[in-house]
Amino acid sequence: MSGRLLRLAWRNLWRNPRRTFITMAAIAFGYAMLLFVACLMAGLRWQMIDNGTCLVMSQIQVHAPGYYPNRSIEKTLGGRQGTNVSAMLAGITADPRVIAAAPRVYGYGLLSAAHRSAGVELMGVVPDQEQKITTLNSQIIKGSYLTARMPKGVVIGDKLASTIGIEVGSEIVLLTQAADGSMGNDVYKVVGMFHSGLDAVDRGLVLMCLSSQQELLHLAPARIHELGIKLNDITEAITVAAALEVQLSKTLPVRVRPWPELAPELASYVQFNRGITFVLFVIFFLLAVIGVMNTMLMAVFERTRELGMLMALGMRPVQVIVLIMAEAAGLAVASLVVGGAVGVPLLWYLQVHGLDLGGATGEVVSLAGVVVGHLWYGRQDFSAYSQAALGLGATALVSALYPAWRAARFRPTEAIRKV
Repeated sequence: MSGRLLRLAWRNLWRNPRRTFITMAAIAFGYAMLLFVACLMAGLRWQMIDNGTCLVMSQIQVHAPGYYPNRSIEKTLGGRQGTNVSAMLAGITADPRVIAAAPRVYGYGLLSAAHRSAGVELMGVVPDQEQKITTLNSQIIKGSYLTARMPKGVVIGDKLASTIGIEVGSEIVLLTQAADGSMGNDVYKVVGMFHSGLDAVDRGLVLMCLSSQQELLHLAPARIHELGIKLNDITEAITVAAALEVQLSKTLPVRVRPWPELAPELASYVQFNRGITFVLFVIFFLLAVIGVMNTMLMAVFERTRELGMLMALGMRPVQVIVLIMAEAAGLAVASLVVGGAVGVPLLWYLQVHGLDLGGATGEVVSLAGVVVGHLWYGRQDFSAYSQAALGLGATALVSALYPAWRAARFRPTEAIRKV
């Protein structure tokens, strides 16, 4: 393409500046909105995954085969003999993609206090290690979190405490079936209450020290049900889980599950989120097609006489097509530059201040069983930004194909007679 054609195409764009400005503003606004949507949707995906995995579940879990999802208390890692927990933790954390790992023991029982009782899920953890992979310790609203100095202390949800009618400092009795078939029961003291925002967790979860729960369930110290793992990058969960399963299976049978397998509803929402983003992109692209095609057609019809004279002077039909396409490309590039300049402040605002969906009430918002809070923060998604730019650019070029084809079919003798 010669420089003369490019200069001619750029001058032609500004022969009707009002129409060019209107079309450019529409495409620029569309691109800015696509950047906004992509940033918001990426932030929402990340926020949901992070909150859904870091509250209690963890991003990857290691179990004995057949343990999940029924969680039978007899199926511990390594079977009845148990396993070397410290060695497993060391092997897992040796992977540079892993931040931390922590052991857990689960059980189900009956919590009784003040002449009331409720069925609960028991979760035994090592407090110092658990805080590295989950964030429930940061949701304490009364009292304190678990400590190794108080092995008989428990932390419960605020709704469970309200149902039973107990406060911090109250004594409770836990009754459960132990791993050997006998009944386990003991007295514990409530040292703290948490509020996660999830009704099932706040009403039914009891946290206690790992050693205390192993004693309650009659499990040896080497017997645990699960290892929870936190990663540097959540998006690598499936890859890391597959690698860890191969590594750990060399010493004992295990199943390593990433968060999409542990929380299929959350994984489905993430895919739905991506689908919604794609649909919005397509809508904006269709609007751009209408705008660019209208502008190019009007420009071609207004310059019918001029194009006829150029063709009479020797301009070939392919050069006419190149000229029209160059005008569309120039319009698209200028619009994307303006749209990017408008979108940058929007992206900055989303990432720093977020979008408040709770309004004045500040109520917690939950989606797909995950608490995301009333503030939704954006997150950079450069692949989506580039896809939006390429998509709008390609849309502008495709939209100009028909006007260019119409112009190339002009007969010089007929076009020159047009008024």
